[in-house]
Amino acid sequence: MSLLMMRGAILAQGGDTAPPVDIGSAWELDVTRRPAGYTLSDGNQTAINTAGASDYRAWVPTAKAILPTDGRRYWEILCASGGAVEFDGYLGIVSDDQREEYDTGNNPITLGSIGYRGNGTLWSSNTGTASQRLTGLPPYGAGDVVMFLFDPASAELWVGLNGIWRDDPVSGAPTWTAAPSAAWFPQIQGRDPGDGGTLRSLPSQFSYPVPPGAQALGYEDPDLRIYQAHAFIELAWDKDLSVAELEAWLDLGGGPRLTSGNVSLFLDHGGGTALSAAHAALYIEVELP
Repeated sequence: MSLLMMRGAILAQGGDTAPPVDIGSAWELDVTRRPAGYTLSDGNQTAINTAGASDYRAWVPTAKAILPTDGRRYWEILCASGGAVEFDGYLGIVSDDQREEYDTGNNPITLGSIGYRGNGTLWSSNTGTASQRLTGLPPYGAGDVVMFLFDPASAELWVGLNGIWRDDPVSGAPTWTAAPSAAWFPQIQGRDPGDGGTLRSLPSQFSYPVPPGAQALGYEDPDLRIYQAHAFIELAWDKDLSVAELEAWLDLGGGPRLTSGNVSLFLDHGGGTALSAAHAALYIEVELP
């Protein structure tokens, strides 16, 4: 695992704003649940209706699931530029119970799923019967960016469009709440030819910031956390390291165990799998076995 983290004194020197840091990996759409009418591309992050004709009610879920314990997650869908000005299909999230209906002709809006339709309506039902719940949402289509924030613990979904939330995802009530589910799957539907979109799951892909209190859909809990440091640089690393506060630290191998209490400069040639630094503004590590 390779990692570059800079904070504190180095940032105080000024310069351009750093690009977003991706902690995790991009989510893909499920190639094993791709209806025949769709073409996947962009590393299985884009799904377009290329052979499904009109009123195609199949859809493509993600390969990974959002679990009830995963915390609030944010993602975007970039609507296909070759699609309609106003999509007829649904973007949103499907429950574990509806996941296997991806190619049965049932829209992704029943059995606890929630779908934001391109005509500005929201549909959701906890049964097998579809139900329109809200009207007056902004319609969307080709080139638009649809925003989602989902709390899997409470089955609450917030939606937004092109940087504007329909409901405040920090302090406001959700756009809609569904029934609990064992797992949840973001999905893309292209109901008419050319419709569909690209799933964005990492900060570097987003057009808009992740709301406070949420994580990107693709976020994964890191092996290493740094709470305070002036500078940290790491190349080729593998677990078992804790750094609390540091001024200057250089490690190139060394012995199997090492503890630094409070240093302004420390040089070590050697290294090992277990290291604890309690108080030390620069840390450099290269290939610690």
